Amino acid sequence: MAARIMILGYGSTGKYVLDMATKMREFSNCCFHVVSRTEREEAEKRINITRVSSGIFDFYPAIEYHSCDINDVDRMSELITITNPDIIAYTGRYIKGFKYGEFSYPNDIGYGVWSPMAVVLVEKVMRAVKASGTKTQVINTSYGDVVSPALAAVDLAPLTSAGNLNHLIPRMKLAYANLTGDNIENVDVTFVGSHYANTYISKEGTCNDSPYLLHIAGQTKKSVSDEEIFKRCALPTISGPERNWMIASDVIVLMRLLLDKSGKEEKTHAPGPFGLAGGYPLLFKDGHMSLDETYFKADDMISVNKQNLEFDGVSEISANGITFTDNVIKRMKDIFNIKYPRTVSVEDCEEFATHIAETLMAVKK
Repeated sequence: MAARIMILGYGSTGKYVLDMATKMREFSNCCFHVVSRTEREEAEKRINITRVSSGIFDFYPAIEYHSCDINDVDRMSELITITNPDIIAYTGRYIKGFKYGEFSYPNDIGYGVWSPMAVVLVEKVMRAVKASGTKTQVINTSYGDVVSPALAAVDLAPLTSAGNLNHLIPRMKLAYANLTGDNIENVDVTFVGSHYANTYISKEGTCNDSPYLLHIAGQTKKSVSDEEIFKRCALPTISGPERNWMIASDVIVLMRLLLDKSGKEEKTHAPGPFGLAGGYPLLFKDGHMSLDETYFKADDMISVNKQNLEFDGVSEISANGITFTDNVIKRMKDIFNIKYPRTVSVEDCEEFATHIAETLMAVKK
C-alpha cells in the first residue's frame, strides 16, 4: 500500500517539502494530502507547478488538496480520520511570514520567549490527531526544543520535531573536512545542544558559552579544536522565506527515514524527539527511531539540553507549563513592555500569544 503523507500548512516550508518529495524516488509511490486555509483554486495553481515540474523528472505524484483551518480541531480530526496519513508534517506558523529571530537576535533575547506562539497550532494539531484515533506519526517544525516537551507534559507530544540543530551538521562536516583534508563522506558528526547553540554557532562561530556535546570522527584522525570548527560554521546566508529550504530538507530526511524499511541504519539530528527538550542525534532503522547513544548517554544529553535551554530563556518545562528565566522576563518588559508571567500553561498559550503578537506587530509598524 502506498504511504500517505499529509503536509499541514502550505506556506514556503510546506511548498518546498512538496516540491522536493515529489522529485525523489523514495516518495514516488506516496499519496500527498496538502492541507491549508488557502482556497482550493489558489492553492491548486501552485500545486500544478509542482505537478508539471515533477513530470519533467518523469514523476507524476498523487496530490490531493484540502482546504481546512487548523483552528477547527473537529474538522481537522475528521480530515485526519478520512485520509489516515502515515505521516503528518506540520509546517504552519502562528503568524504567516513571522520570524522570531528578527526580534530575538538583535535584542539578545532567548528564543524561548516566543514559545507560547509556537505551541498554539501544534497543540491543536495534536488534539485533532488524538481525537481521530489514528496512529499517524507527526513531525513538527515549530521550535521543537520547547514545543515538544511542553506538549509531552500534557500527553500531546509529536513523534519528533525538525530543524535547528540539523542545520549545523553540514557546516561542521565541511569545516572538519577543510581543516583536516579528510574526504567529507568519511566525516561523522554527533552534536547535542539546543536552538541557542545552533543560532550563535551558525551566526557568530561561537557557542557563546552555552553547553553542548560534540564528537567528530574522520579517517585522518587529526585533532581539531571545537573552536576552530565553530568559527568555520558561521556561513553567511540570506534571510527571508528561502531559508525555509533548510527546515524543509530536515522534514524530507525524517519522512524518508520513517518510511525506509530496507534494514539500513542511518543517523540524523532533530529537536524534541520523544517529547524531550533540546536537540539530539537519532538513529533510524526499519522506520523506527531511537536516541543515538554511541558517544553520549541519554541522561547526559538530556542534562546538557536542559542547561542549554536556559540560555534561550526557558528554565523549566512541566505539566504546569513553560517557565521563563528572570533575565528574559526583565528584558521583555524593558524592551517590548510585555509583562511575562513566570510560567505559561499550554492551556493559556493562545491567549498570551495573541498579546505577544499584537505587541510585536505594532513594533514592526
